[in-house]
Amino acid sequence: MKHLGILLLCLLCLPGCGKEENTPANIAPEKGTPEYYYELGYESSDPAEKLEFYNTGLELVEDPQDTILPALLEGKIYAMSRLGELEATEVWIDSLIKVAELQGDLFYHAKGYYRKAVMNRYLSNPEAVFENNFLSRQLYLKMGDTAMAARRSLDMANAQYELGDLTGAQESATEALKFLDAEKDAHYVSSAHNVVGLSYMNLGFYKEAREEFHNALSFATSRKDSISYLHNIAIAHKNEGNFGEALNILEDIIHSSEPDTESRNRFLDNYYYMKWLQDSAVKVEDELLAVVEARLQRNDREGLITSYSHLSDYYGSKDPVKSKAYAEAMFKAAKENRTTTSEVDALSKLISLSSGAEKDIYLDRYMSLSDSLQEAGLRSKAHFAKVRFDEERKQQQINLLRAENVSQALRTEKLRTRTVIISLIAFLILFTAMALIYYFRQRAKKEKLREIYLTERRISKRIHDELANDIYNVMSTLENVAPVPVVDKLEKIYHRTREFSRENNEIDTGESYVNDLLSMLSHATPANVKLIVKGEQEINWSRLEPEKKIVLYRILQEMMVNMKKHSKASLVALIFSTEKNLLKVRYSDNGIGTTANEIHSGNGIKNICMRLKTVNGKPVFDTEGKGLKSEISIPLIS
Repeated sequence: MKHLGILLLCLLCLPGCGKEENTPANIAPEKGTPEYYYELGYESSDPAEKLEFYNTGLELVEDPQDTILPALLEGKIYAMSRLGELEATEVWIDSLIKVAELQGDLFYHAKGYYRKAVMNRYLSNPEAVFENNFLSRQLYLKMGDTAMAARRSLDMANAQYELGDLTGAQESATEALKFLDAEKDAHYVSSAHNVVGLSYMNLGFYKEAREEFHNALSFATSRKDSISYLHNIAIAHKNEGNFGEALNILEDIIHSSEPDTESRNRFLDNYYYMKWLQDSAVKVEDELLAVVEARLQRNDREGLITSYSHLSDYYGSKDPVKSKAYAEAMFKAAKENRTTTSEVDALSKLISLSSGAEKDIYLDRYMSLSDSLQEAGLRSKAHFAKVRFDEERKQQQINLLRAENVSQALRTEKLRTRTVIISLIAFLILFTAMALIYYFRQRAKKEKLREIYLTERRISKRIHDELANDIYNVMSTLENVAPVPVVDKLEKIYHRTREFSRENNEIDTGESYVNDLLSMLSHATPANVKLIVKGEQEINWSRLEPEKKIVLYRILQEMMVNMKKHSKASLVALIFSTEKNLLKVRYSDNGIGTTANEIHSGNGIKNICMRLKTVNGKPVFDTEGKGLKSEISIPLIS
């Protein structure tokens, strides 16, 4: 444990600081690691074995920021407590608190203060119990764990009650009740009501005390707790003078099998004492003395104080000598048990039973102890108030620091926001400029397409109106004088010019587009070729811009011309479909096909590729197998 001791000594000298989140993966720990020995200790049920595993794990820890360190420390403290070594846990508890603070681990930080409170309860130091439970409670509240915060408030209430701060005990117990769940925390709810009831009873509010004890009884989770609360109800009735009610309750619980020996002795002692209070003629001497004997055998010093008090009262009018003897025995037992309030009660009896100088001695002692009790009560209240005040002031300083940090963060955020806005404006300007460039380019491209289309139409019109008519006139003039073959050739030239003109006539891109396209395909297909067209009616043609419709029309026209000239096909298929934001047209024929070289060198294919390029379309040609297969893709409007 040598290097671990040095590590913890260094930790106790370090200032507290936060830790980064470092949650280990949810996998089985590697053998021989601190995590491995922590798991072994956690699974063991033997405290000594637990301690051995935790010690081994602690020896392997090298980094004070290792998140397994607080878990190992807490486990070691628990194991030592189970072995009855509570006093020896102090140094380890301080180490746990420091390590948890260093790592910013609120859970183990709160657990450390709770362990320190438990140790101080064992050492009978209620002021330290209160302080450490208060610090633990604050950390649980910071975590948002109100259930654990409420349990620490209840521990604070018990410490305050023990020190005589009855009002403070009520406040802390009531605060605990605000956060406790009646179903999940029934045991703690009943205990909180009991503390409030005891405080009321000691302040003389017996009716209110009984109400609280009844509340505690309604939430009790064990028969033992229920009997204890019933006993408190009986005492409250006794203090009000309702001896009959008190005795009825005590008769029930003294015959119960649940109470342990000390509790049964307490119930019997109160039962016979109350019987005498109800009727002073009743003889209960033997019963009260039997309880004293039982308590002597168990060395129940606190119980003996009560028995001696009751016997002193019982012999008060019957045998003053015995009464004084039991008052002296009560005083001695109270001094040995360091129970100042009981010493004061014993002295008040001795004052009434003594005279002369002896009485003055008891009176002086009584006054001295009463003053010290009052001072102790005031000191305890002041201490509790100081603990709360110091924590509140510390919290105020933290809040001020947080406010300053928030203010600085706001200034930084404001500067960052201004930078973001400027960047956003610059981006918007750049984006707008790029959008405008893209828009004008697209518009220029569309205008260029329209210009090409109009040029084709003008050429077509001139061929039709001028060239074809001139050929027809020459053919008519030569018909009677020229040889028949010459006239036939002229007629073929005339029909070709008319056909070329029809191929480049105006294209309707509106509602009749599909019908015109099908008509063109039908006229472009020779009589000996079968044409199959599918899918054209399922296409949403409104998603294809007019310029793209013209390009598609011309491409299909070009493909049909190439088919007629070169393919020698008897079957042609055109399949229209949409895929994502693309219009796809698949072409196939059963002709003689072509080669890759012919694809790249042919003018018809070049024209198709150039037209597609103007609308960001793409062609794919497949020369494998029989015939020609191709696919063209044109973007649609989203």
